[in-house]
Amino acid sequence: MLRSKYQGLRFADGPVAKKKQTNPITLVVLGYLLLILVGAILLRLPVSLRTPISFLEALFTATSAVCVTGLSVLDISSTFTHFGDWVLLVLMQLGGLGIMTVSTTLILLAGMHPGFNHQSVLLSAFSQEGNIDPSKILKAVLPFTFILELIGAAVYFTQFSGATLYDRIFVSVFQAVSSFCNVGFTLFPDSLVQFQLNPLVNISTCVLALAGGFGFLAVTELQYVFDFKQRKVRKISLHTRIATFGTLFVVAASVLVFSLTEWNNTLGDLSVGQKFESTLFMAFTSRTAGLNTVDVPGLCASSLFFFIVIMFIGANPGSCGGGVKVTTAAVIGLLGFNRLLGREKTQVLGRTIPETTVDKAVRIFVVAIVVIVLATLILLCTEIPGGVSGAGQSSFLKVLFEVVSAYSTCGLSMGLTSELSTVGRIVICCVMFIGRMGPLFLISAVAGRVQNTTWFAEEDIMVG
Repeated sequence: MLRSKYQGLRFADGPVAKKKQTNPITLVVLGYLLLILVGAILLRLPVSLRTPISFLEALFTATSAVCVTGLSVLDISSTFTHFGDWVLLVLMQLGGLGIMTVSTTLILLAGMHPGFNHQSVLLSAFSQEGNIDPSKILKAVLPFTFILELIGAAVYFTQFSGATLYDRIFVSVFQAVSSFCNVGFTLFPDSLVQFQLNPLVNISTCVLALAGGFGFLAVTELQYVFDFKQRKVRKISLHTRIATFGTLFVVAASVLVFSLTEWNNTLGDLSVGQKFESTLFMAFTSRTAGLNTVDVPGLCASSLFFFIVIMFIGANPGSCGGGVKVTTAAVIGLLGFNRLLGREKTQVLGRTIPETTVDKAVRIFVVAIVVIVLATLILLCTEIPGGVSGAGQSSFLKVLFEVVSAYSTCGLSMGLTSELSTVGRIVICCVMFIGRMGPLFLISAVAGRVQNTTWFAEEDIMVG
């Protein structure tokens, strides 16, 4: 009798277990963490430094660059060499475009095709449609980004003088990337204060910051809103209409508030035209770009509080900007308005917003509030001497401003960043990372999908 060559082998009972697939969102989070770590190591190299820095300082700077925030515990211009500045430039560009954009580009350049999970995460970052070819997204996103940055760099080059040709070119490119990616880093010690009365620098910065924070989907739809062949206006999606109207509303409200609060304060010595120019610059860049032409600590308390509000709102989805996003804030506002009118559904502009979208907006809003409250509470304990003393009470706005700026990846500061303790720097790093990734994105990376198949019995409570 022949013996089978498989005799003696033991087989596991039951069906063969399927290999567990890696969550693509987890890979994105790990990709950002790896990029930050590599950036910190490169920034710590002797070739990158003019003066020695600690690893935590390098890590903070790399996190701020990758998370397109712009907060810094160092003077960028005097700390890093040209090599270090190039590292920052690359980190800002990669952080602004996003890990999935860069990785998908490399996959396509290598002649391969991204997997389904890879495509789904990329599509969720730039579009609400699920049937778009990733290569078409990249062909629209990358040229749009690089062309605008090139035009911005050319304009900056004509205005940045008093340096060698190489320095002028590099500083112009660095500033263009920083403005478009809404980072807020500059190679000038006073941000852009010295260019407060320079119309070309102000206009270029506002355009770059607005384009980088407007969102790919909205920009694309507005770009092709008019059909020249058929000579008619194409229909615009509800998302783009809300994103556009919301952005215009925030900018208009910012101009109005800053004009009322700062007209005779920080702008008191300027002419009417110069005041309007500075006010417009603040309105466009204070939401998420983090660039300033005025002394932020010198602003009055009402302006600083309004800064906190618009930083919290931030830019549009699918952009380089941060915050809870304009459309999220709009959905929350529309939800409250419709409930006050007694409507069960959230309606606007002749459309009903799906409950899943409303639920997501509420969760984003709630988690953002929780993160900001917890981080502010920690910093009040670690950064303010005396706890509940007079100094602590007067510095509350300073701490809250710092935390909201970090979460919204804005980068404006009232001067607290350079004074942060070790614990404070770690907290701000975490807040910047959460703000860039998005709280729900991070939760999805570590938690499985919850199946709501059963509910507990209802019991009413008193409210109001």
